[in-house]
Amino acid sequence: MSAGPNPQASRLQQQAEWMQRWLKLAPTPPPREGNSYDAFISYRSSDRHWAMALYDALKLAGWEPFLDQYELVPGANLRTSLEEGLQASSSGVILWSSRTKDSEWCRRERDGMLTLKEANANFRYVFAKLDTELLPLFARADLYVGFEDSPEGPRGVNLLRLMCGMKGVPLSEDAVREAQRVDEATARILLQIRAAMEGDNPNRLTEIGTSADPGILASSGPVLEAARGLISMNRCEQALEVLAHAEAHFPDSIGAKQLRGLALRRLRRHQEAIDVLSELKAAGHQDPETLGILAAAWYVRYLETGKLIDLRRSRELYRTAFQADPKSYYTGLNAAAKSLFLGETEEAENLSTAVLPLVKDASDGQDFWAACSLGQVYLMKREIASAIKVYQKVIDCHPSRIGDLAGTREQAETICTTLRLTEEEKNRVLAPFRLLGL
Repeated sequence: MSAGPNPQASRLQQQAEWMQRWLKLAPTPPPREGNSYDAFISYRSSDRHWAMALYDALKLAGWEPFLDQYELVPGANLRTSLEEGLQASSSGVILWSSRTKDSEWCRRERDGMLTLKEANANFRYVFAKLDTELLPLFARADLYVGFEDSPEGPRGVNLLRLMCGMKGVPLSEDAVREAQRVDEATARILLQIRAAMEGDNPNRLTEIGTSADPGILASSGPVLEAARGLISMNRCEQALEVLAHAEAHFPDSIGAKQLRGLALRRLRRHQEAIDVLSELKAAGHQDPETLGILAAAWYVRYLETGKLIDLRRSRELYRTAFQADPKSYYTGLNAAAKSLFLGETEEAENLSTAVLPLVKDASDGQDFWAACSLGQVYLMKREIASAIKVYQKVIDCHPSRIGDLAGTREQAETICTTLRLTEEEKNRVLAPFRLLGL
């Protein structure tokens, strides 16, 4: 006997459709003219979360976007595959920010889009400027839309402007009015999310993240921001509540599934995390986030089983992700640490040396993950005083990120043990974390 209709699921879907009705006023995709995709999203790895949020928003609006982590075939030549994806797209958007400024990469991407535009007058491209970083000189005459006020992802009026630019049509007044309401609601809810994080109030964050407020449900960015905040505060059970809410309203969001895997891994429910992330990997989502969280889950399993094959599997996943994206310092550094734990000291040294240039400018502690990575690189190179200094800076800048800092401390302690540091050296390395009771 088949199951009957699920009233709760139906109600949530109706609620989601009502909250997202403003996207119905967005322009329809440009004519594909035999192409496979409506929009090619060009970005650097540091802006991947924003690119994924744009992907989700375009999908909700009925567009078919190309994003490399969704479409690339494992083992394929990255540059060739990206060029083929661009050529199979009817429009393009280039993400630009201070985190990812790379004029040569940008010139190559822009030149590719300009060539397509010259060959096909219907092809259009737009820059999405994510912060105050000026566009490179050669691109300053190009069309761009500024998203300086929406670091969580695209939304509202500027998202519609971006889509209009890719299609080459004006934005209607009705669409502007609806989108402005979304902007106001989202700005208000994001302020509440940041205040809850700053005030170390996970219960308030959970309340916001599971609410039916239009600012939470009109786009995927804010609800995922609430979930990330809870994970960083080591409130992973509450994060799972928020993610259940997110998946009910944004069932196709890959970011929500990745965060679910991360929360489960932090809870040491390693097999559940492996199941969630292996399903993503099998579906072709072999980006650094998915592979990195999956690798971490295998490492947690190793800590419980003691089986070296689990540790080796973790290292191989990290190393594969780093080889695919050499800018992904997180996966590179973890591949180095796992190589050290496996006794492969030369590989550990090679990998940590490759990571150092990617994070060397994070010594002020402002960029949380880059600074944690820099501290670990110094520690693995036995530059203990430098490691301690960076760890202290991170803690001073981000004292509420208990969950993230607990993981950093655990990794530091394991490295100290593996390097056979003296007890006095180990205590000095871990002393900054004791300020937080870790």
